[in-house]
Amino acid sequence: MAFRVADQTGRTHLSQRPTAPASALAGGRFRLPTRKVTTLKTWRRAGLYLGISSLVTAGAVNLAMPAQAAASSSAIVKTGGTRAGEAWFNRSNGTHSNKAWFDVYDAKCDAEPVYVQYSINGDLKDYTQENDGGCGTTMGVNLQTGYFTIKYRVCVDNGVFSDSCSSWKSDHN
Repeated sequence: MAFRVADQTGRTHLSQRPTAPASALAGGRFRLPTRKVTTLKTWRRAGLYLGISSLVTAGAVNLAMPAQAAASSSAIVKTGGTRAGEAWFNRSNGTHSNKAWFDVYDAKCDAEPVYVQYSINGDLKDYTQENDGGCGTTMGVNLQTGYFTIKYRVCVDNGVFSDSCSSWKSDHN
């Protein structure tokens, strides 16, 4: 609501707040109503601060969690109906001396090591790399650079019994 107010020179203009005579203000008997007016400038400033704080928060989250390469494919072996081990094949991405690699994970606390068995470019020889670090450990296995095809599976060494293995997976670097 606008009020018509006369200034000291006698000119009138519109004001957002009512005024009282100087004599009333001097005696302290009259109090002007206080009403906070939110202007477009205030909203823009609030939007700017909100945007800056969002960027700072997003930056802090990105710094706290380093990005990790996503595996190209994986194989899981189960024993007794639960996951016992897993192997992730990772294509070369500039890390690991620019070589492709496996991460072999022992998921079960059963005192039986997990290993990955693989063949590169259809080679008749199967290679085996074992993770015997125990429950909850992951072991990295560097392979080679350049293009190649690979066939692999993950197994649990059951000792005297036949080993439990996943199905064969195929991928390429």
